[in-house]
Amino acid sequence: MLRPLCRYHGTEPKPHPRKEHLDMNETLYDRLGGRAGIDKLCDRIVELHLQNDVAGPRYQALDQEALDRARIKVKEFIAAGSGGPVEYTGRSMIETHTGMNVSAAEYVAVMDDIMQAMNEMEYPRPVCDEVLGIAYSLKGEIIHK
Repeated sequence: MLRPLCRYHGTEPKPHPRKEHLDMNETLYDRLGGRAGIDKLCDRIVELHLQNDVAGPRYQALDQEALDRARIKVKEFIAAGSGGPVEYTGRSMIETHTGMNVSAAEYVAVMDDIMQAMNEMEYPRPVCDEVLGIAYSLKGEIIHK
């Protein structure tokens, strides 16, 4: 069973200031705030990854060019995968992570960073749950490749 979603260190998510009621007919892209919301979310996630004791060393080892390139591809991946009008031009998750030997602990640390960023940006629980579900579905393509 999955732990409660969209919770970080026991804090409950706040209502999203953008809306009191979510329109589930909107795409996830729209519910994330479109390209501007996704860009802001991804920038915060990368900041958290760099500060993370477990996953941080991988990100800290990248030069600025590689970090910027990774940030762009993550933004594209989330925007395209959430139903936005964006084409993902990067490699598959398996191609990207093959040879990295990402541990389960690193994967969980990255997931925690994603949820922390979403909580800080006050996304509603259903949006957090959907993002976490998508990220969790990629676990087999990322860990120990």
